[in-house]
Amino acid sequence: MSNAQQFLMFIGIMSCIILIFCTFIYLLMKLYMFVVKSTIKNSKLTDERLTKMYNNMKVSKDNKSKLIILAIVTGIFCGGVFGGIFYYFLYKKIFSNTYELYKQGMIERNLPL
Repeated sequence: MSNAQQFLMFIGIMSCIILIFCTFIYLLMKLYMFVVKSTIKNSKLTDERLTKMYNNMKVSKDNKSKLIILAIVTGIFCGGVFGGIFYYFLYKKIFSNTYELYKQGMIERNLPL
């Protein structure tokens, strides 16, 4: 095989690895959202615990350096630069969705935001 074919094969394999890993993280994200939503709905969380988790997620959602570091580490191990950029937006979505779930739980229980 020529060098060009080897390079294109490498790009294809890396793209497949990134796609598989992103799909796995997406499925884990959906599972986590389902668990959080059912836990809040079934009142398995105390008000104090829900308030603490909401405040922690509020800090994490606004902390861009945490998102960037998490995306860089994931990008190094699974996907390189383009994977890191993709993971940044995926993690940003995870944090914002989790924050919204906790916020809705706080509103349903009439707790102060």
